[in-house]
Amino acid sequence: MVELYDAESEVEVTLKDGSAVTLRPVRRGDFEDLCRLYTSMSRESLLMRFFTLPCEKEIEEYLRTAVELDDRRKGFGIVALSGDRIVGHAEYRASGDSRAEVAFVVSEDFQGKGLATIMLGALAEEAERNGIKMFEAYVRSDNYRMVDVFKDSGFPVSIRPMPGEIYISMPTAITEEVMRYFERREVLATLNALKRFFYPKSVAVIGASTSPQKVGGRTFYNIITYGFKGVAYPVNARSRAVMGVKAYRSVSEIPDEVDLAIICVPVDAVLSVAEECGKKGVKALVVITSGFAEVGGDGVKRQEELLKICQKYGMRLIGPNCMGILCTDPEIRLHATFAPNPPVEGHIGFASQSGAMGLAIMDRANYYDLGLSAYVSLGNRADISSNDLIEYWEEDERTRLIMLYLESFGNARRFARIAKRVSKKKPILALASGLTPAGAKAVASHTGSIVASSGIAVEALFRQTGVIRASSLDELFAISSFLLHQPLPKGRNVCIMTNGGGLGAVTSDWCEKVGLSVPDLSEETQKKLRALLPDIASVRNPVDMTPAAKMENYEAVLKTIADDESVDAIIVVFVQAVSGESSEVIHRAILSGAEYANNLGKPVIYIHISEDASEGVLGNGKVKVPVYIYPNTAAKVLGKVVEYAKWRMRPEEPYPQFDVDRGRAASIIADALSRGEEWLRMDRAFELLRCYGVRFPEYRFARTPEEVAYAAREIGGRVALKAVSEKIVHKSDVGAVKLNLTPEDAYRAAQDMLRKFGDVDGFLVQKMSEGVEMFVGVVEDPHFGPLITCGAGGTLVEIFKDVSVRVTPITESEAREMVHELKSYPLLTGYRGREKVDVDSFIETILRICCLIEDFPEISEMDCNPVMVSRDGSEVVDVRIRLRK
Repeated sequence: MVELYDAESEVEVTLKDGSAVTLRPVRRGDFEDLCRLYTSMSRESLLMRFFTLPCEKEIEEYLRTAVELDDRRKGFGIVALSGDRIVGHAEYRASGDSRAEVAFVVSEDFQGKGLATIMLGALAEEAERNGIKMFEAYVRSDNYRMVDVFKDSGFPVSIRPMPGEIYISMPTAITEEVMRYFERREVLATLNALKRFFYPKSVAVIGASTSPQKVGGRTFYNIITYGFKGVAYPVNARSRAVMGVKAYRSVSEIPDEVDLAIICVPVDAVLSVAEECGKKGVKALVVITSGFAEVGGDGVKRQEELLKICQKYGMRLIGPNCMGILCTDPEIRLHATFAPNPPVEGHIGFASQSGAMGLAIMDRANYYDLGLSAYVSLGNRADISSNDLIEYWEEDERTRLIMLYLESFGNARRFARIAKRVSKKKPILALASGLTPAGAKAVASHTGSIVASSGIAVEALFRQTGVIRASSLDELFAISSFLLHQPLPKGRNVCIMTNGGGLGAVTSDWCEKVGLSVPDLSEETQKKLRALLPDIASVRNPVDMTPAAKMENYEAVLKTIADDESVDAIIVVFVQAVSGESSEVIHRAILSGAEYANNLGKPVIYIHISEDASEGVLGNGKVKVPVYIYPNTAAKVLGKVVEYAKWRMRPEEPYPQFDVDRGRAASIIADALSRGEEWLRMDRAFELLRCYGVRFPEYRFARTPEEVAYAAREIGGRVALKAVSEKIVHKSDVGAVKLNLTPEDAYRAAQDMLRKFGDVDGFLVQKMSEGVEMFVGVVEDPHFGPLITCGAGGTLVEIFKDVSVRVTPITESEAREMVHELKSYPLLTGYRGREKVDVDSFIETILRICCLIEDFPEISEMDCNPVMVSRDGSEVVDVRIRLRK
């Protein structure tokens, strides 16, 4: 869905035809541009919108109120921009208790592209967050287009005919069905956008040099020599021909349509060339030229201008500062890069943010005999991103594996949503570098300081989405070889068979290190193996066939092991130096056995120890087996693939829903923002938690020591006293917290705090709580958005850093995983005679807090520390909530 959080938010969305527009909230400065949109509408369109034909003054009066909507509980508007031009306007205005009337206007040249539906989804998401549960609209009886917008939105719509008009109503809740509908629309739009790049009928290389040593010349040379099935046009202002092909001085002089333009001109000429391409009707642009946002300064502005030009003419953009694109489909044969050696045709869709890394990976792909279906050098990702490519390759039948090289994330939340869906169908394999979260200086909570100084957010994101992370180039291709040629294992039980006992033991050790299991084979299997092998052989696991193992031993043993129901995967080790058989003979036996095992759904991988051994693939036309030369590589590959297979087998799980008071929560936040509060006062923070059903000990807010004593008596028993002030961040560190106090003790402690800290907002007097100290926190990462964390709590939280992190939103099973992977988890389950506590209540607390931050992105940071977890449940004892400035 489209998330618009504040007056500065902008998000690019793709329309049905593959073009893109930018959505953002309405601003006061939009008045004149909105007037131009409305006055440009036809008489019929204005009648459909207003029921009568308004005069210019009436339109202006309406739009003045539209740009002044500043309370999202009462009304909210968004605009769609193509370049600098507003092409769509949508808004809701409260019409009753939890209801709002919704209306749209879309420029006539953008109608029929799905823009109104996208804006409806964005409005619904915002309305629900602000307590509006139903949308309603009154539509002229002949305005069938608007009726279709609602009917085609994916929301459950009620349509009621009335005299001369139609009344439409729909809930604003974004259900799983609605989300799937918008995802399908998004995928279709992305497919249409990217087909322009991968399957053009004509390509123009602008800046095509006559020298193949230059970027433009090499790119055009590659297009010609790779066998492009369409028409290629070189554009060169000074030459009549390039490599024997007639050249044109500009793209506008080309007599036919141009589907794709590759720009290789000097940076100062790029903007004018892009403008010319737009006027020509080009719909896909690849800008190889550098000198944009990657260099900072004027380069950033230059890139912004380039993107505006593309939006103005409905062009989609790859780059700038990229290597180009490639599609190996025999139907098109497009090699629009300046890489010297194109990869062979295959089934890997590869996207890279680094041109140099792209070259290296394409070269290694050829070495490993792993072909590509397509390659995209993303460059600065001004428009098309890896997210778009993942969605494209999700539907591309030629692509079986998606490979990414990432140095940063654009929209990480969209990446998470798309990758989580696509990974269930096709593996996504990523090599990531430079992604350690930044922003440590901007956070002021325990949670922020822990997470911002670590790289665990990347691992959390990949783990949640099923993305397999490779740690090196070699591992990237080692895993690819497995995924493309072998079935996924159904479990983590591995059997190792070898002709060298020592190598079998080393391989077994590595398997255990990466979380695989090497269990004994069944008695029946061991009995069969004894009949096949010499008496000195070991038949438990690893199966040591001894150096005397022949070809027939390898084949028969492999098939026998595959028949064992307890075995999920098989590692075959062959040490050439101790064997009397040639590698070729053993290879035939392994392939025969592997074919048998694969038919049973069990993968086989091969460790070949020989002077002339190399990593790659062993095949015979019927089956292919990945080959490794080191046991650690084989074990790591299998371990990562097993984790992926386990993730992929998980059933689909909805995000939890709770009965919450979202309206009251919105009021608390809105009031705090109106007062300019950065940190919610503690009592207000507790009240916000109450709206979401998060438990906390009984408390009173007091302003004077006398009120403190009275509150302590009212609560009864022992209490905790906390000074409340925005100036105090970590209260325990400076003595702003006192525990186990009687009313008299609390009175004296309050007096001491006043002397020490001067003016404070007041005091929180709180009933003492017991249990295991844990914490739950939220921090906003600049790459990934809100991260939710949990771990061991209390004053030593930053020392032990026992923390588990996930990117929001999370499911119940993900929250349970978070808790179970903590080193402190045994403290919750009765470690060394301690009392067992209610772990489920702690998990529910995590989920309720996650729902709160998903509903209110105005919350940028939260620290619930400690959360006391006892036999009777979980209580947040202390909380700090930071709002966006």
